[in-house]
Amino acid sequence: MDVVWNTRYNTGIQVIDEQHQELFAAVDQLRHSVQAGAQREEIQELLTTLVRHSERHFATEEAFMARYGYPDLTQHVAEHASMLTSLHELLQKFQESHHALALMVPTFMEGWLKHHISDGDFGFVTFLKARNLA
Repeated sequence: MDVVWNTRYNTGIQVIDEQHQELFAAVDQLRHSVQAGAQREEIQELLTTLVRHSERHFATEEAFMARYGYPDLTQHVAEHASMLTSLHELLQKFQESHHALALMVPTFMEGWLKHHISDGDFGFVTFLKARNLA
């Protein structure tokens, strides 16, 4: 099964939407590589890329939210921090026992992305629209 971007996840903030699409693509590429039996080094590189994309994206979102005084910024930052902790732990565990864990990561990330965009990011978009900022 593919991990596919859907326009229902569009926030209307171009850079955020582009980064969300990059994350979906990274998760999809990881899933395909794992299913195709890719070498450990390739999968580790894809996991590392996913972590880097996530870090960059979260920093971008947090900067937007801080700039506009988003009242739920603290909670959103905590969700990002928790996710990054989980990703770093998964990367560490992959280095210890690579195959079984690699199969779990795309499913985990896909579910988290869909939930986070729908429940977290759209709260920020609603906040901006209510203030005629988006």
